Amino acid sequence: MIKHFIVRSASLFCISFLVALPALPQQVAAQAISQIRPIAATPPGAVWPWEGSDLKPSKDVTYGVLPNGLRYAIRPNKLPEKQVSLRFRIEAGSKYERDDQRGFAHFIEHMAFNGSTNIPEGELTKTMERLGASFGSHVNAHVNLEETMYKLDIPGADGGRLDTALSIFRETADRLLLKDDAIKREIGVVISEMNDGDGPGRRIGRQVGQFLRPKDISTLREPIGVKEILQSATSSKIREFYEAWYRPERTILVITGDVDIDATKALIAAKFSDWKPKTAKAPPDPDIGYWTEEPIRAKIIVEPEQPIVVMVTLSHPDETDYGDLDTGEKRKWSFLQSVAEGVFQRRLARLQLVDNPPTLGVFYQNSVAENGLTASLTVMPREDAWQEALKTVVIELRQAVATGFTPAELEEELKEGRLRLERAIKEEPTRRTTGISGSLIGALASDAVTVSPQDNLANFERWIPEITPEAINRAFATWWRGAEPSIVMLSKKPVEGGEKTVLDAWKAAMAAPLPTRDVVKKAEFRPLNLGPAGKVKKVEELTYPKAKVVTFENGVRLSFMHTDYTKDRASIRVGINSGYLVFPQDDPYWSGFADAAWGGDGVGELTLDQSISAFAGRSTTLASVRIDPDTLEMYASPAIADLPEQLQVMLSQVVVPRMGPRPARLARDALKTSWDSYNQTASGVFGFFGATYFETGNPAYEEPNLQRYLSSDDEKGKEYLRRLREEGTIHVVVVGDAEFDAVVASVAKTFGTLPKRAGLPLNTAQLATIRSVPTGQPARVLTHKGPVEQAIVHVSWRTKGGIDPFDAERFYVLASILQLRLTDKVREAAGQSYSPDGGWTFSNFADLGRFYAHATVTPDQVKPVEAIIDGIAADLVKNGVTQDELTRVIEPAVKGRDRTRQSNSFWSFILSELDAPKLPGSQLGYVRDREAQTEARLQAITPAQLHEIAKRYLLPQNSIRIQVLPEKLAMSEVKAAPAKP
Repeated sequence: MIKHFIVRSASLFCISFLVALPALPQQVAAQAISQIRPIAATPPGAVWPWEGSDLKPSKDVTYGVLPNGLRYAIRPNKLPEKQVSLRFRIEAGSKYERDDQRGFAHFIEHMAFNGSTNIPEGELTKTMERLGASFGSHVNAHVNLEETMYKLDIPGADGGRLDTALSIFRETADRLLLKDDAIKREIGVVISEMNDGDGPGRRIGRQVGQFLRPKDISTLREPIGVKEILQSATSSKIREFYEAWYRPERTILVITGDVDIDATKALIAAKFSDWKPKTAKAPPDPDIGYWTEEPIRAKIIVEPEQPIVVMVTLSHPDETDYGDLDTGEKRKWSFLQSVAEGVFQRRLARLQLVDNPPTLGVFYQNSVAENGLTASLTVMPREDAWQEALKTVVIELRQAVATGFTPAELEEELKEGRLRLERAIKEEPTRRTTGISGSLIGALASDAVTVSPQDNLANFERWIPEITPEAINRAFATWWRGAEPSIVMLSKKPVEGGEKTVLDAWKAAMAAPLPTRDVVKKAEFRPLNLGPAGKVKKVEELTYPKAKVVTFENGVRLSFMHTDYTKDRASIRVGINSGYLVFPQDDPYWSGFADAAWGGDGVGELTLDQSISAFAGRSTTLASVRIDPDTLEMYASPAIADLPEQLQVMLSQVVVPRMGPRPARLARDALKTSWDSYNQTASGVFGFFGATYFETGNPAYEEPNLQRYLSSDDEKGKEYLRRLREEGTIHVVVVGDAEFDAVVASVAKTFGTLPKRAGLPLNTAQLATIRSVPTGQPARVLTHKGPVEQAIVHVSWRTKGGIDPFDAERFYVLASILQLRLTDKVREAAGQSYSPDGGWTFSNFADLGRFYAHATVTPDQVKPVEAIIDGIAADLVKNGVTQDELTRVIEPAVKGRDRTRQSNSFWSFILSELDAPKLPGSQLGYVRDREAQTEARLQAITPAQLHEIAKRYLLPQNSIRIQVLPEKLAMSEVKAAPAKP
């Protein structure tokens, strides 16, 4: 099976793009609530959070403290092999900035990559690339309110890699040069990052946060900072913050992976023992601000292009008496809260499962902040019926507070809780190094004890007698009693009556009678009985990968590979070898809604809600589904004990899916509600329209049209999907910690019982009309209605398609070198874009591949940056690539393959590709054959070979250009291209 990028990437892409947009209000709600504090605090005078606690730290971790106060934790791990993950956390986030330093914490994180005493400017990422770690994927950093975190993931501790990684952190600690000329260049990069992230989400988040917590520092200290302050930054100003807060006693170093403990301890001591703070002591920690209890109040934010949202937030002092230490009692209280939240979230989810729900989504969140408890409900109504949606959700909340939760609901949640804890124990031996480093640094940063999975389960079992409906009812009510709410409404237009109308709606919802709550009927999943188990026709053994392919007498094929990458778990992929290209493409929209209908309404006799309850306490789930051009696909990842049942569920999803109108109707409503919001940012417009401007000649490449989406024929879509499910040939792939004979038996009892299928041929003739838009033309100009500082410049160069493995590797390597040069020239030298992007898009078709260069810039930099891009292409054509550039791309690629191969999902994809070829240009087993020789082919690539590719394709007459500009500036400054043919 080959995924073809073009057919699905145009009009159909827009459905998923727009339906995803309702998540925005949830992000706004999360931003608006004060930063979640550590669940505990290390006691005064102590070094580690377990000092004084009844909780015991995991014995898998070795802890240490240097005389200067730097703390470290080392945790050996073997998966993936030859990988080490390092996290260097400094308690120096944006909340430590003064008013005249806003943005400095984040700016210093940028400057860590721009020169230090022993690493010249521009050399840090190059050094890591030569060792096999690429910028972005393996070398990165972040800043939030609390911390600055530097991250390195390296391919092993040998070869001086660990020494080099720790040397980089040591340079960051107190040796950054912070030169004025480098600062001046980096200001442009940070301003570009600020402009790139600007838009309705940030704008709304600021207003909501300042309304809810006007005196809370978390609403005033966005890490990105303030443009005017950053533009006036100098070396001395930046250095003042750097030397005040970058201190060893404020630092935690975590190292996990393929390391020797004693050698690593010695290396840490050698590197960091001489680090001394530049100032006698740090300034006092800032007061995070406070809030005063307010009477009920409301605020309306008018955003014509955004979905309607109502958010209810309630805050009050934390009156619990568990103290600051991380203790068993405090964790029990937190667990009660999480159980109550889980049950309530299930109730909210059920609001979406009726035939005509009043809401498109409801999001609930609670948090313990340094200055109190906060709970919020965010409601997205359908159409304009926001009062009805608010009333429905508030009644649900009132019922939960007034009458609490039922024993059955509690039992279901506890089953899920026990399942997660038991799973953690089984999977502990095969946890991945990067995940361990993230969880370990997160625990230490929040003064939490790193408890072993076994102790977590033991604590859970001890708490069970006390986790009663009465206990979780009290826990939930803690958040919603004793204070007045603050209500924010995001509206497309002014609300008649203003804030009073919003408050009246709240009061009406609070006064509405509580209906009798329906008892949710529990149902059990009943496997299908389609006849005797299928018989095996033949078994083939592959040498690469080491796998077996079983063909049953009914034509179903099973590809199986045993791995131990994730203990007690397997990846299942069921592919039905017929996709939406079986049918005419006159309506390219139906499959997007058929996706929703197929996967969102339950299975067999079970509704979606009943299926969730039926599988409580087991890893069995409804499989995720997807409709591709050539394949229907289902995915699941059960525990081995649940694998037989999971296959039964997936069979039922093929044979007897529930496909009511609700999921597609909700998808349409979400699409309609969010349609106008795509044009609020430059990236939104490019993501929405851009894919339609590279190819033409097929309805899939029409510009998105709302009415066509809304009028797409659901019944036709369901009929198409029925034929695909019932007539397409089936390929089951199982990769994981399972036994071959048991998997064969389970597939025989499920998909082996189906009648033999003839298959459905793809109608590939309709693809013959797809062609490239003309190349060598002036830029096509798209416009957006968002910030005037946002623009995009994009240049693509047409290449051949096809799938020759040698060409594919060379094209990807040249594209990676294009990315290196974009970073060097556009970001570092010119300082004009935060994240310029270069790459190559694959195509099955002979001449529809593309190299591309893409950057978000300010409008006045569109032409200069386009000129830089053209200069990079011209130089690659004239002079080719250097051996150093080739090394900096090849080493991370080879080492990255080592990491990627050590996962079930990787081999599941490789084996799934052994389906019969269907799309133009596809070859049976191509991906497998290519993968078997990847490293050798990569190492064999020469600069001369890449030069030949550049000379053939990176030519001005071969280019396709797109610009996205602010609507007010576009037509006055840039001449638009001719209409699309």
